Amino acid sequence: MSSPETPKASVHFHSLGCPKNLLDTEVMLGALATQGYALAERLEDADVAVVNTCAFIESAREESIQAILDVADLREEGSLRALVVTGCMPQRYGAELAKELPEVDAFVGTGGFPAIAQVLDDALAGHSRGVYVEGDTHLYDDASPRVLTGPGHTAYVKIAEGCDRVCAFCAIPGIRGRFQSRTLESVVAEAEQLAAAGVRELNLVAQDSTSWGKDLPPVPGQGRRRLADLIRALDRVEGIDWIRLLYVYPTAVTDDLLEALGSGKRVLPYVDVPLQHGSDAMLSAMRRGTTADRQRELVRRIRAAIPGVTLRTTVIVGFPGETEADFEALLEFVRESRFDRLGVFRYSDEEDTAGFDLEPKVPREVARDRYRRLTALQQEIMTESLGAQLGTDSQLLIDRVYPGGRALGRLPSQAPEIDGIVWLEDAGDAEVGDLVPVRLTKIRQSVDLEAERI
Repeated sequence: MSSPETPKASVHFHSLGCPKNLLDTEVMLGALATQGYALAERLEDADVAVVNTCAFIESAREESIQAILDVADLREEGSLRALVVTGCMPQRYGAELAKELPEVDAFVGTGGFPAIAQVLDDALAGHSRGVYVEGDTHLYDDASPRVLTGPGHTAYVKIAEGCDRVCAFCAIPGIRGRFQSRTLESVVAEAEQLAAAGVRELNLVAQDSTSWGKDLPPVPGQGRRRLADLIRALDRVEGIDWIRLLYVYPTAVTDDLLEALGSGKRVLPYVDVPLQHGSDAMLSAMRRGTTADRQRELVRRIRAAIPGVTLRTTVIVGFPGETEADFEALLEFVRESRFDRLGVFRYSDEEDTAGFDLEPKVPREVARDRYRRLTALQQEIMTESLGAQLGTDSQLLIDRVYPGGRALGRLPSQAPEIDGIVWLEDAGDAEVGDLVPVRLTKIRQSVDLEAERI
């Protein structure tokens, strides 16, 4: 058996897709570290490469395939001893991929993550190629080893896995399986472990955060716990400064949840709620279980309940049957709501979803034009919104420090990777992970900001 001083092999991970995938990568790295594997930060230094894939939409699948092929080229050159593909693509297309990609040693679905060390052992030993696809996605807990791949002061925490919703455009339930909640005690224990390790920011993720607790047994004398209970429990964890909740399903936002988000000491006034459209016809076709007026009312409720809230949403253009009138309704909805952050997706036709069989399809060029028009509108809104923040003061979480005293960081209103950054020209003695008071001074490249330390 290999000792810690003599690892079995070095492994490099290439993680694609959403933060939930990155978290899966960190859990697999943790499992491998306990079994004698070393982490290689560079692919060129690795004995084994693992590509953790995304299969959410067509563009994500194309990116995943290209990443696999790029790594496979190194395998053919003899630089790698093994190549393993994990995640959503094997879960959805494992057998097909095995036929099309003979250069890959093994395919591990989202339920096979705990077996990753054995899979790599077999691949390095030259055993026969395998496809390891289980039923539901593996959901880690606070006892699961984990290796943080980021800067160390910020981390994602997965509170649940899978989804029971029936949205017509989404293939995730078929890939990630039924909804599973982690227990409140497990999530809080992980938060405490991360705080002890120096993490100051937690970003809570799931496919459907607002369903948390629905599958857990009732607590004697208290009944069934809901997301608001988890938020309040996490808000009491010492050592954490920021807690941000992501992926709130719109029809499940309760007054109790809004009160928990609005009154917390560590919980940020940030709500990420995917509304998807502003047309009743489209919301019905998408099987969202709501109407445009109810969504307007939800926006009003969120802003009334959480002073200074940052409201983020996502929308889809080009869904089958979307008319110009439907799109104009979406434009008006965005114009009225003035979202602080807006992600726009072009519809992707996904097999095994209700939308796949819907007609008429919206031509790609029409969908692209609508994407451009909507993003242009949101850019105008963002420019005005950011302009109104100039001259105001805030806390900045330092993510990176450069030679010469420059640094970049994020405001409470900026989730990692998706909401822009803030440049601090003179960070003084600030270090990565510090919270420093700043005054916002300038808009940079339409999305980012500049600030000065105060």
